[in-house]
Amino acid sequence: MRMTELCSGRRAWRLTTVLIGALLLASTSGRFAVVSGFANALSTEDRGGHDDDRRGHDDGRLPEGTVWVVNRDLGELTIFDARSGKVVKSLPVGAGAHDICISERAGKAYVTAETINTVTAVDMRTLATESIPVAPLPHHIEPSPDGRTIYVTLASHTATAGLPQYAAIDTDDNAVTYVTTSDNPLARSHGPSPSLDGDTLFVAHDIGDEVTGVDTETGDIDPSITPIVRAEEVTPTRFGHLLWASSRGDGTVKRIDLETNTITASVPVGVQPESVMLTPSERTLVVSLRGSPAVVGFVDTVKLALRGTLQIGGPGTFGDLGVITSNGRHVFATFDAGISGVGGVAVIDVRTRKVVDTWVYPGTGRPHGLWHSKKKLRLDRQKR
Repeated sequence: MRMTELCSGRRAWRLTTVLIGALLLASTSGRFAVVSGFANALSTEDRGGHDDDRRGHDDGRLPEGTVWVVNRDLGELTIFDARSGKVVKSLPVGAGAHDICISERAGKAYVTAETINTVTAVDMRTLATESIPVAPLPHHIEPSPDGRTIYVTLASHTATAGLPQYAAIDTDDNAVTYVTTSDNPLARSHGPSPSLDGDTLFVAHDIGDEVTGVDTETGDIDPSITPIVRAEEVTPTRFGHLLWASSRGDGTVKRIDLETNTITASVPVGVQPESVMLTPSERTLVVSLRGSPAVVGFVDTVKLALRGTLQIGGPGTFGDLGVITSNGRHVFATFDAGISGVGGVAVIDVRTRKVVDTWVYPGTGRPHGLWHSKKKLRLDRQKR
């Protein structure tokens, strides 16, 4: 799941964070809920019948802001207006541009340029770029909840280069440190996702068939969950009790109980699941699928069943990645038509499970990683 930034404390503030979260959960449901156990607060609320996947206070309009999309073959970033789909700007960001995230605190977008072993930082006001060298093959990328650290997985699809590690980039000075993600030296980190409090980075390992949790202060690895065949991406529930992981190798998503460190459900979803995105009620998990034609799936997390799939691209297209808006109403999902074809972005209404708009990428090649920012791009602030 692609995460927007949240202000959070470190370990000393964990209890305060959970208390505030529980109170916010109760207030947004329109009633005060007596929460029985913080770890189970969200699932308790869901069983009470509140379903913000189907009703809510928004009017269904597309969100304001911008959607930032990288093209892995052109080494390019294109910024779309989130409401109209119009192209605002395109610019080079490095060969093998694969994934992107934004730290609103730093005011920068960060792009993994896999071919040249760098992360390209893009100033959101001026679009000026700077290169941050990292270890070989930077792949997926996520910010910490407070936006102070950028997590980058490395050497995700090769068993010969590197170690099971992620790079941690300090957004203040671009300093890079490396942290081991698995006790299996043959494993390779693929999809990172931090916990709400920022104390744990969950990492899916495509090679190694493993999901781990890494303490972001000490580097301790706990838990280690196997086997998850070609584990691609993970997303934790807001109170840290459950973790969802895509298992690309067997076409399922796995539900992991973090109290017992066991896989408690396996739901078939289709061909090569990758991005996993929870709605705010956490009753629906949206999954991007890498097969052809491009499709996304919708999982009922209460009934543990696939609600259905939605084709988002025509014949000959392939699915890529997705990002969900903070209110859970819309998903932006990339699709491609191969290196020489033209891909784009599908805009999906999660409640109706329909494509409400499609944006054509302005060039050939494969659009892949993407991120939604609520902020509009101020072209008048850019350097001429």
